[in-house]
Amino acid sequence: MAWKVLRRGKKVVDLIRDARLLESKREEIAGVALDLFLQEGFHAATTREVARRAGVSVGGLFTYFASKENILVYIITREQERAETELLNALDEQVERAKLDTNRPEAVFIAVCETFIRAVDRMRKFILLAYQETKSLDRRARESLMEHERRLQKILGRAIEYGVSHGRFPPGGVDLKAHSVMVLGHAWAVRRWAFAGVADSVDEYIRFLEPQVLALLKSRAGRDKAAIGGRLRRGRATPRPERDSERRQIHTNQNVSEGEGL
Repeated sequence: MAWKVLRRGKKVVDLIRDARLLESKREEIAGVALDLFLQEGFHAATTREVARRAGVSVGGLFTYFASKENILVYIITREQERAETELLNALDEQVERAKLDTNRPEAVFIAVCETFIRAVDRMRKFILLAYQETKSLDRRARESLMEHERRLQKILGRAIEYGVSHGRFPPGGVDLKAHSVMVLGHAWAVRRWAFAGVADSVDEYIRFLEPQVLALLKSRAGRDKAAIGGRLRRGRATPRPERDSERRQIHTNQNVSEGEGL
């Protein structure tokens, strides 16, 4: 029962002075936990089994992570941060190149988009886990993960705005377009089966997406789409007021009690 004392008392993680050793062991445990979460499901997987596979005691596990939920947040956040760094580096590099070639605004976005898709390919398991299990986290943890997603979307939006500022893409709907690109990227992870025979590798998927994405960016977003984009940026797509009355009328006609909405 000693592990309970460790868990409830002073954070033992503070006693580990070697930061590199601490991070290395956290990476190792997270890797083991990821495989177990995907195999068994987050709820079915136990901290005892994570500890056994990682070669540590249950008490030792809590030296590195406060809870099973903390492990899940660490797994997803770590990959989000890596992807964010890669996208920022790609954007900066492409903008610098574009300064030497005024015909490159489209190439700037395509390069950033390709970096994102390749990050999704590398992160397939993490993205699947995020889609499956973020509902298991508390509100604060979910908000933290959503904030990381919004930051990734913002980088894509900056690449789009670069093309807008150079007259290659029409203004308006940038947030919605960036969100749409993220959805297309995540599709490679969560709906890869749907591309069998069309795109069997990430390279083929990138080539398949390029004309679709450019067509999306060159489309003109109306006022309604711009408004939707603003709601997406805030992390919530709320229905338009005029739709509320229509929805209430439909529910009344069908004698169905009205829920909380979208």
